[in-house]
Amino acid sequence: MQLPAVDSGTTILSTAGYLFLLLGVIFLAYYLLKRFGVPAAFMSGQNGPRLISRLMLGNRHSVAVVRYRDKDLLLGVTDNGISLLSEDEADESHDPVTPTKSFASFLKRSTDNEE
Repeated sequence: MQLPAVDSGTTILSTAGYLFLLLGVIFLAYYLLKRFGVPAAFMSGQNGPRLISRLMLGNRHSVAVVRYRDKDLLLGVTDNGISLLSEDEADESHDPVTPTKSFASFLKRSTDNEE
């Protein structure tokens, strides 16, 4: 009983071809994700944090209102970190896409609640 002859040259070339094809698909997917990004619907879902408003106070310093899980968080943002300044229940009548209240009124409401 004789074993069949194996042509190792063609099997190595075909395996290398499939490997390069697979690497090409991976790099193409990486390029497309980097170029076009991932839609926000896939990233955060319904309960993800949403930026309601932001006020720049200076170079790399700002105050932001972020809605997360039915709470409005007032955050101080600097180049060294982020700190929670105030937390309040979310006002459902306040639409995050088209805000009806100004940022100053939210700050006043937050400071009134602390007193």
